[in-house]
Amino acid sequence: MCEIGLNEINHILIDMFRPKRILFLLIILFTIACAKNHVPVITSLVCTPENRSAGTLFTLSVAATDEDGDKLEYRWTADGGEFPDSVNQVQVKWKSPADGAGKTYTIKVVVADAESETYRDFQILLGAPQLGNLEGQVNYTNFKIPVDLANVTIGDKSSATDATGHFFIEGIVIGDYDLKITKPAFSIFDSKVRITLNDTLRVKVEITSVNYTTKLSGTISDQGGLPLENATAVVLNPDGTESNLKATTNAAGFYRLWYIPFGQRTLSIKKATTEDNSYTAFKQVVNCQEIETQLNLVMTRTALRGTFTDLRDNHVYQFKTIGNSTWMTENLAYLPSVSPASKGSKEDPFYYVYDYQGSSVADAVSSWYYKQYGVLYNLPAAMAACPNGWHLPDSDVAYNGLIATVGMPAGKKLKSTSAWTDHGNGDNTSGFAAFPGGKLNEKGTFISTGDAAYFWTTTIRTLSICKGMFYNSDDIISLGVDDNSGLSVRCIRNN
Repeated sequence: MCEIGLNEINHILIDMFRPKRILFLLIILFTIACAKNHVPVITSLVCTPENRSAGTLFTLSVAATDEDGDKLEYRWTADGGEFPDSVNQVQVKWKSPADGAGKTYTIKVVVADAESETYRDFQILLGAPQLGNLEGQVNYTNFKIPVDLANVTIGDKSSATDATGHFFIEGIVIGDYDLKITKPAFSIFDSKVRITLNDTLRVKVEITSVNYTTKLSGTISDQGGLPLENATAVVLNPDGTESNLKATTNAAGFYRLWYIPFGQRTLSIKKATTEDNSYTAFKQVVNCQEIETQLNLVMTRTALRGTFTDLRDNHVYQFKTIGNSTWMTENLAYLPSVSPASKGSKEDPFYYVYDYQGSSVADAVSSWYYKQYGVLYNLPAAMAACPNGWHLPDSDVAYNGLIATVGMPAGKKLKSTSAWTDHGNGDNTSGFAAFPGGKLNEKGTFISTGDAAYFWTTTIRTLSICKGMFYNSDDIISLGVDDNSGLSVRCIRNN
């Protein structure tokens, strides 16, 4: 038995706690502590979706811990397929081979800290791929004009459009893809699409090219050279329908159409009818072969209301288009001669002014009745009285068409808002302005001024037919009259 004295123990302790020896002990302790690094632990490895079809894009997620709290790195590998994105992350995408049905693939993830690492494998047995199809049509932008030989790419498959702009790609593994359609010198189409099981996705695509299209511009004016604002020029598709490419003229009548595909194209020119004018729509064929083309166009404008001058006597008349016909909106006042009420004929033309009994045209036109109601004509005079470009209307087509256009009660809508007896005025919503000019009856007596308006027509049945309106009625009726009667005339413009 070894006995150590108290003095020897003191010497040992003193020697142990000398500075150099303390430093040495600390180094030993630190080395022992560093040697205890812990290896990361993988707690789970999950793969979705559960479907294991070849060609599927899988998502793999790993969860790991590190007792030392070290920063971890992740490295993914596989013995086939591909990782589309970075593999140094907790979750990655793995695209399985489309031709891998019946094969087993191993995906490996390595989790490491600065000193050590661990790994785990995940094996996937791939079954038959789940497939869908893609079909589409590629046209020029805004048109039903096909673009041929455009390259269509989806995933690892591609095709080209045929002469009709059509393409079909079958056997595409279901999933989300970038669909890209390109053609040299054309714009690029790029879009996200989803292919679903046993289904055909149908798409309509538009692309265009500045190299194979023309910019068309010019002016649209009326036949008098007046620029037409808000006229519309539309390019038609080959089937005659309107394309989505259209332009509207500005105040100077200027229009511009961008990117019309080369070839022989048809323009449709239109302008909406206004209260004052209508415009004759037309089509114009344009040969588009240059990058830029200029084309000035003329549209026929027809006044729907306004004034015109009778060149026979320079009398100015108001007119308005009502429905499909243009009517004088005041009584005809053409007076080549004048007769008293006592003279008349059923065969020869006679002209009268209400209550005037002389034969002086100058005196007749200065009378109040002439200025208010115009001239009364017997039927032979009425048949030839309208100015050039105008004619006497018939009862069945012209007047009945007028009545149908204004609606019921037609008399109220056609009568003027003043001059009718006993508050028998109309509202003149039609603009026809029928004044109660009365008539010269077959007995040679002026009657009914203020009470009635009578207008000749070309219609003859048992008697000649006129149209009559009265102060005490809101209707317009047909009446049979003798040809030697003196009635008012409203002319209608030739079509």
